[in-house]
Amino acid sequence: MPLEINLVRLEAMTNISFIYENPAAVSADLLVAYLNENGVINVDAPELATAAQQLQASHEAGSLTTLPSCGTAATKVALIGTEVSEMAKRRGTSFDDGIEMAGTGRHRHYAAIGVRGSKASKVVLAGAYVSFDEVVSAGVGALLGNYEFKKYGNHEVNVLDEIVILAPEDLDEELAITRIQVLAASMIEVMDLVNRAPNDLYPETFAAYAEEVATPLGIEVEVWDFERLVAENCGGIVAVGQGSTHKPRLVKLSYTPAGAERKVSFIGKGITFDSGGLSLKPSESMETMKCDMAGAATVLASTLAAAKLELPVAVTTYLALAENLPSSTAQRPSDVLIMRNGLSVETTNTDAEGRLVMADALALAAETDTDAIVDVATLTGAQMVGLGVRTAGVMGTPEVRDVIVSAANEVGEAMWAAPLPSYLRATLNTTVADIKNSGIRWGGMLTAGIFLQEFVGAKPWAHIDIAGPAFNDEAPWGANAKGATGMGVLTLVEWLETLA
Repeated sequence: MPLEINLVRLEAMTNISFIYENPAAVSADLLVAYLNENGVINVDAPELATAAQQLQASHEAGSLTTLPSCGTAATKVALIGTEVSEMAKRRGTSFDDGIEMAGTGRHRHYAAIGVRGSKASKVVLAGAYVSFDEVVSAGVGALLGNYEFKKYGNHEVNVLDEIVILAPEDLDEELAITRIQVLAASMIEVMDLVNRAPNDLYPETFAAYAEEVATPLGIEVEVWDFERLVAENCGGIVAVGQGSTHKPRLVKLSYTPAGAERKVSFIGKGITFDSGGLSLKPSESMETMKCDMAGAATVLASTLAAAKLELPVAVTTYLALAENLPSSTAQRPSDVLIMRNGLSVETTNTDAEGRLVMADALALAAETDTDAIVDVATLTGAQMVGLGVRTAGVMGTPEVRDVIVSAANEVGEAMWAAPLPSYLRATLNTTVADIKNSGIRWGGMLTAGIFLQEFVGAKPWAHIDIAGPAFNDEAPWGANAKGATGMGVLTLVEWLETLA
C-alpha cells in the first residue's frame, strides 16, 4: 500500500508571504521575535519590551519566553534569546548546546523553537534576517517546528496555514518561497519515512514509494529485486537481507538534467529494521532500529529536492534496502561473501551489516563515470561515542570530505571531518578472505570508513555517518523534533549547488 507522506499537505497548504516593516502590526496567532544580549527586542513594540524586561526574559541563545500580545496584533509572542555563550565566542565559531551558531542554521533553530507546540495556524517570523539564506532558513524552521508525525489511527496534526516573514527589501520572493517549501518538505519526507513502523516500511514498500514520488519528477527509476541482486553479484545486500521474508531491494534513481556538466552519485544505507541478525542486539538497542534506513531516506529526499529545484547537476542515487533479521536462512558469523567488485568479505559480525549493503552500492557507483560519490548512513555506534549524538562524522578523500563539511557549516548542520588512518586497515585482515567486516573496538567509526573505502576505487568520495544525529531519542531541541530529524538533506543540497 502506498505510504501517506505529510510533505504533500505541507507544500499544498502552507501559504508563505513577506513583509518589510512593522511585523508587530500583523494579525496572527504567534509572533516570533529575537531578544539580544542587551535585552533589546528586534521589533518596535514598547509594551512587549517592557514586559520582557519586567520578566527578566532570558537572552541565552535558543531560550524561549512566551508572552501574551503585549500591544502587538498577535495573540501570543515567542521571544527567542540570541546571546551566544562566552565559551562559544572564544572558540570562534562552534556549537552552543548543539546548535551550530555559524552559517544560517541558528535561524532555523530559533524559528522552530518559537513555533513548536504553539498550535498556531498563522505565524509571523520577525527575527533579524538580513539575507536571502537567513529568510529561507527561518521559513524552513517554522515548518519543522510545526512538524508532528501523523500517528497511525485516527489522529490529526496541526496545520500551519500561513507564514509571514519579515524580510530584507531586495528579497526574491518567488525563489524564497520555492526554496522554503522544497527544503522543508524534503526534510519532513525523511522524518516521515524514518518515523514509520518497520512493519509498514520494508524494502519492497520503500522501493515502491521511491518509484512513486520520483517518476513524476522525470527521475528514471530502476529496482533490482532479490533475484536480480543475486544475478548481479551483490553479495553484501543479498546476505544481509536473506534472513527476512521481506527480501532486499536496490533502487537506482537517475536525475539527468539537460546540459549538466557534473555527475555525482549518492549512496544511502536502507536497513529498514536492524535486529543485528544472528549477532543479535539487546532488546533495548532494537527499539529505535527502524531508523537504520535514514541514510537511504536522506539521499532519496535530496535527489528529489535537486529535481524540484532544477539543479544543473546529474545525480545518480542508489538505495541499498534490506531488513536484517535472524532466521534459518540468515547469514552466519564466519560466512564469506563475494561482493559486486569481486572482493571476498568474511562476516565476523552480522550486526555490522550496513557496510555490507553499502559496499555493493558503492561498487556499482564506482563502475560509472561519476565525478564523486557521497554515501550517507547510520553506520556505527562508535560515531556517537566519538562525536556525540548531535554531530555527524565525515570521512573520505579530502577534496570531497572538506567541501561537505563546509556545506554543513553554511546551513548549520553539525558535521566534523575525521581521518581514515591507514594503520587501521590491518585490523580488518583475515586468513579466509580479502577483508572482514568488523575490526577492533577502538576507532570503530574510522574502521567502518576504511572498509567502505575498499569499494570506491579511485573515485573521489565522502562517507557521512549520521548514526547519532539522524534520530533524536531525547526531548525536542532546536529544529529537531523527538524522533527523526532530517539531518543531512540541507548539506547535500548545498553541496550540489556548489557544483552547479
